[in-house]
Amino acid sequence: MTAILHDRPADAGQYALWAEAEIDPSISGGGYFVATFHGAVDEDDLKAAARAVLHRHEPLRSVLRLVDGQLRQCVLSARDACSFPRAELTCEQGTEKAAVRAWTAQHLQRRHWDLSTEAPIRFHLLTHGDDRCSVVFAAHHAGFDGRSKFLVARDFSAYLGDLRAGRPVQPSPLAAPTTPVAPGDVAEEARAFWRRTVETATPMALPEGGRLGDRTITSSPTIELDPSAVATLRETARTLKVSTFTMLLAASIRQLAVYGNNTALLALASDVSDEHTGHVAGLQINVVPVAVETTRQASIEQSVAAARQALSHLARFRRVPFVDLVAGVPGRPLARLGTELGLSFPRPPAGLDLEIPGLRTDWDFFTPNTSATLARTLQIRANWPDCRVRLDYRQDLMGAQEAEQLLTDFRTAVSDLAANRTTSSVTTAVADRPDTATDGTPYTRGGVRAGTLRDEDPPNPPRLVPAQGVAFTAHGPSGQPLPRSIAGALRVRLPDGREEPTGDCGYVAADGGVRLLGPEHGRWICTRSLIDTSAVTRIARTHPWVREAEVRLEKARTQTAVLVVTGRGPNAPTVREFRAYLRKWLHGSDLPGRIQIRDSEMDSKEG
Repeated sequence: MTAILHDRPADAGQYALWAEAEIDPSISGGGYFVATFHGAVDEDDLKAAARAVLHRHEPLRSVLRLVDGQLRQCVLSARDACSFPRAELTCEQGTEKAAVRAWTAQHLQRRHWDLSTEAPIRFHLLTHGDDRCSVVFAAHHAGFDGRSKFLVARDFSAYLGDLRAGRPVQPSPLAAPTTPVAPGDVAEEARAFWRRTVETATPMALPEGGRLGDRTITSSPTIELDPSAVATLRETARTLKVSTFTMLLAASIRQLAVYGNNTALLALASDVSDEHTGHVAGLQINVVPVAVETTRQASIEQSVAAARQALSHLARFRRVPFVDLVAGVPGRPLARLGTELGLSFPRPPAGLDLEIPGLRTDWDFFTPNTSATLARTLQIRANWPDCRVRLDYRQDLMGAQEAEQLLTDFRTAVSDLAANRTTSSVTTAVADRPDTATDGTPYTRGGVRAGTLRDEDPPNPPRLVPAQGVAFTAHGPSGQPLPRSIAGALRVRLPDGREEPTGDCGYVAADGGVRLLGPEHGRWICTRSLIDTSAVTRIARTHPWVREAEVRLEKARTQTAVLVVTGRGPNAPTVREFRAYLRKWLHGSDLPGRIQIRDSEMDSKEG
């Protein structure tokens, strides 16, 4: 039985991550980084260095437990908290990085973290043979952030170096610091801003194509931005007296305009540590939502001005805890709207020394992340002019092809900005590839069979295949044609040259066909939750008893989304059973507030 040395109340960020893990155990909520050592190294020295790191940083040897109804951060001894299993992973010289990534994908990526018994960091020793081994530092975000990995790597390297030299290692423990927060007037200013802003906010248009029900986070392959374009942006940044990150943010804002967004809510990860807390590993990264106005065909100056405005908002409100901000905007889904797409750009601290005498050490910090705090995170890492980007994304929202598209479009936006092009080079999508198969439901517009609707994979969106000589395009709010996988109002060009609005919403998919989402208007209902009415109704219709389903907004003292399902005959589900059925595909926060079940021959049930 592990002994608790002392405890303290958990902070709001820890509570949010703990609750997320309790509600949805399928989300592992962590990440990892790796040190690969070339040269003889004693396993006992590696374990001792790991225990020294834990002894130094109390947040890394703490568990989260409910004590008398309050979540507490309970501190363990380094020996009790240390997990250091060993495994053999034989691989050829120079292939260690790929081998370790494959091993972690198999053994760590889906592993649930019991935050009440396990400290938020685990160490795994992987031996490769020929005096080569790797230590995997697996961490959960309840006690760890992107800043902390550099502190852990620095201290681990120093302790291991001392142990190899025979020097004593007796680090002084650092208690979990009080995370710096904004003054009360600044916090209230932030809440007031978001109460106004969120009233008119809508979900962002981003590439779609995920699999309903799979809420796990995965990572795309890493791509390189064009070094010459990045070098040009850095020159422009110096001229405009802004940072290179400001230029990359400006490119991202341009990309969102191409996707048809007039206003976008981005989430920026911000380090809130200060001179008193920055040397302690732990949770000191805050999610800061910012609102950006996008303009199609914007000049460099306009794009940079939009980015600078977003970053000034970040600077003003970065120490307002996201959990407190959401609580201060009741009745609206700020937590969902403000976390659809985030940007993360952690930088190693100046003078970071990871040298270990007598060992060649390769550190891999840019590794997959399974945290579900953000639905999609654009991860940016740079060693200028080299810049790498990766997308971490939830798989019910997009697939591998859509993630690749978002990254490719970002790279194009960076190159366009560097070349001072005001018209985007991102291509728009047209679905005009016919299919000779005749099975499916005819799709008629303008008095002509424009295509065939095939509901092959419910409850995912049905596929609309164009007829011969017919082309479909998706269009944004201002009528502009949209790129692949971006949902908008569908239009059809018929064989006689007429172009007709279809009245439907959908997107041109990666396979060249169209995915039909539902009617053009009314897809989203924003109340306390954000309800995708097209997804909810498609799922509801897959229930064997249901014949029809619709989601509507009802207004009484509050606004509530109500799902009405109609069926006939015996075996009608109860409201509780039907809600459980929906939760096979959707998270509870994505479900309507009320459900009505109507038997066309009997009275309805409601709950």
